[in-house]
Amino acid sequence: MNSLIDDIRNSQSTRQRKADQELRLDYFQDNQLENLWAILSQDFSNPEKLQPCFVNIVKKITNLRACVYVEEATRSVEGSEQDKELFAIIAEQAQLDNTLKTASKLTKLLKTCLIRVVYRNGRLDLDLLPSHLVDVWVGDSPRDIESVLVTHPPLDGREENTTYSHWTATEWQRLDYRGRVIESGPNPYKCLPFVSLWDSTPLNDFWLPGGDDLVALQEAINSKLVDLLHTLRFQAFAVGWIKGGEGGGSIQADPGSFVELPEGGELGFAHPQAAISEAIEAIDMLLKWAAVSNGLPASSLSTEPTDESGISKLVSNSELSEMRRDDIALFRQYEKQLFHLIRIVWNAHNSKRLSDSATISVDFADPKPDTSDTDKANAWKSLMELGVIGPVDIVMERNPDITTREEALEYLMQVKIENDKLVDGVL
Repeated sequence: MNSLIDDIRNSQSTRQRKADQELRLDYFQDNQLENLWAILSQDFSNPEKLQPCFVNIVKKITNLRACVYVEEATRSVEGSEQDKELFAIIAEQAQLDNTLKTASKLTKLLKTCLIRVVYRNGRLDLDLLPSHLVDVWVGDSPRDIESVLVTHPPLDGREENTTYSHWTATEWQRLDYRGRVIESGPNPYKCLPFVSLWDSTPLNDFWLPGGDDLVALQEAINSKLVDLLHTLRFQAFAVGWIKGGEGGGSIQADPGSFVELPEGGELGFAHPQAAISEAIEAIDMLLKWAAVSNGLPASSLSTEPTDESGISKLVSNSELSEMRRDDIALFRQYEKQLFHLIRIVWNAHNSKRLSDSATISVDFADPKPDTSDTDKANAWKSLMELGVIGPVDIVMERNPDITTREEALEYLMQVKIENDKLVDGVL
């Protein structure tokens, strides 16, 4: 196994891929200062005199584009009552909704990431694996995954304490920093416990390209913001000048003081004329380019206040809506693959099992634009007259915390009791 680790470390393309992905993740998580200082050090001889500043457009655009789970999806298990109860427990313990929502963001950001289904401490969990922590070997196609190597960075930051997990369909191994086997055993699942998430269908490489433009725009905007602050700081101060002196000297003149000048001498102040408005316009244009090139309206990165919600922007933007439909088609398959792996891993460690015949269906929410209460009431009335919805549906739409039809019906019964008391003059 030494050769496996050595091949990874000696591969220039692998090192570059992981560095690019780690940088992208740092930008998303607001860890931009270190790289900003590095950029400033290349352009300025005294970068410590500059005021660093950045606006995180990587996170903003990624969050706007990752709109599969803009509202929680509804999952229905088709199987026995035990299957439904077990999956509900598993989904809650593994924080399935939050995990998949974060996974959709990582997929937009990194273009490729993985979810590992793992059973630890008596419960099933889902590990999100960004691509800089994973190496994958494939067969005839990117989907034909033969083995997966996961890097486990040390908590103390010492590289020699790094460990690895190597998985094939038949065995797993825990390796130390040098690739020596610490622990090994047969793979109890008889398959790789990973779900691969791609931002689009892979063609000839497991690791999807793309996203470099957003990083480049982020760095350009950061640099211009630093330039703007530096210009604003020194634009606020006038530069004093003396005409008719001997040269080479300076005069300290406080308010109320008198200065003796030679005959014909003059004293004054010059105000620099920096192109501040041009710099602001350039930053604004970069922001708009970043939005439009990623399928978003330019107004999504506007500094002008607006009452339009994120859902309204999604519904009103045809390009973004089409992008969401494509993403839903991908994540519908990912959810089915994940359910299949959850069953395998869960059943390998528990006597109370998910049945082999159980399946899952996912209903992704259909976002609706913001409407007034009057418009909603009129729409509900029309739909009730058509017989396509009932009071229970309206209650569940008005109150997202009511998640079952039984709860909604109980709420309606309570409202009826209270209304009856009001009519009878009890309350």
